Amino acid sequence: MKFFSRVFKFIKEYPAVLYSFFLILILPLILYYNTFLAAQSFQENINHNLQTQALMVENILGTFFADVFENPGILQQKIEEIIKDNPEIKNLRIVKESKGDFQIIASQNPYEIGSKIKDPAFSLSFSQDQTIANLIKRDGERLWNVIRPLYNKETGEKIGLISMALSLQASDTLITQAIFRSYIIVIFAILLSLFLIFQHTRLFGYVSLTKKLQEIDRMKDNFIRMATHELQSPIINIRGYLEVLEEEIGPLLKKEQKEFFYRAKISAKNLSDLIYDILEVSRIEQGRLDFTPQKIFPSKIIAEVVQDLKIKADQKNLHLLLELVKTPYLINVNPNRFRQILTNLIENAIKYTFQGEILVRTFIDENKKRYLIEIKDTGIGISAEDQKRLFEKFYRVKTKETADIPGTGLGLWITKQIIEKMQGQIFVESMKGIGTKFTVIFPLIKS
Repeated sequence: MKFFSRVFKFIKEYPAVLYSFFLILILPLILYYNTFLAAQSFQENINHNLQTQALMVENILGTFFADVFENPGILQQKIEEIIKDNPEIKNLRIVKESKGDFQIIASQNPYEIGSKIKDPAFSLSFSQDQTIANLIKRDGERLWNVIRPLYNKETGEKIGLISMALSLQASDTLITQAIFRSYIIVIFAILLSLFLIFQHTRLFGYVSLTKKLQEIDRMKDNFIRMATHELQSPIINIRGYLEVLEEEIGPLLKKEQKEFFYRAKISAKNLSDLIYDILEVSRIEQGRLDFTPQKIFPSKIIAEVVQDLKIKADQKNLHLLLELVKTPYLINVNPNRFRQILTNLIENAIKYTFQGEILVRTFIDENKKRYLIEIKDTGIGISAEDQKRLFEKFYRVKTKETADIPGTGLGLWITKQIIEKMQGQIFVESMKGIGTKFTVIFPLIKS
């Protein structure tokens, strides 16, 4: 009774301690739930990306193996070479169909050669002319299992199946480690909060909450950066394999096969661009991007960027025009970042313009001491509603004209952040179906 009396007296004297105890209960739940949702969301994204990767790899291998399908010796040799260089590929098999039976003619596991498969997934893939991809678990390891038909290049007739599994072990290990560290931080947060309750009865709740949330945010950024670095290696490998295959068998490919190669290369490039943009966002948010300013004459860099991108415009039969005003003024910016924002904006104009021109021109506002750069195009334009969210992360204008245009939705966000960190401003004016004009403004410095 004396103990409870002392507790009651303490609470009466310091009523804010009840709020502190409340935080002790709620804060760990918030941290746990946030960590759980973030890990779950990231794992879903990784699963989707690895499924796409598995389908793309099997499409490439299927196209190649179909050419040597009738030569089991070469098939087996190539499978062994592929498995040696790609340990994440599991259970790679080439299956021949004969009167409803499926017989293995080449396999990662040589002892399987000659045996028959009774798996209904093989019958379904063959009979329905479709690729089957499903997530399986084998010996505690998660894998994307993919089965697709093989076709005779001359007759178009189905001749067999290729099956493989792509291991998710590396990404699962990465996520497990991150989650484990998150739980350690949660436990540390609880212990620290208990200590602070008795040391700082009024302020410890706010201080602890702020520190822990900042720590979790840094951990999230580090986790994203680490994960994207891990994803870079397989993408680089895939692009390398595509280049090697194209050099070795490119001249032998038919028009349709060359189209497959082209699509695979574009998909790998888009995924590589997404990883680069995510890393760039992480660098900006963590302050790891160099913005050291220099006093420069901007006209020279603008002319160089326009000249570099003229080839892209010419490939789309677009006129890329430049109008520079001669000026004795300088601007104080990081030259590399300045080149980056110009490249992003002009490339964006080229990407969303199908006919007409892109005009890059500069102005001097001596009254307000401002240097203005305009990038004006005759592209598809942006609606007033879309303009409100144009500079948000991962936001892309969704119309029938933009459906087939690749992009990450991060380029304009990155551009705006860089401009503002160099004391600049960016504005957009656009009319749907007419075109778009971006205006970038930097303070002037007298030469």
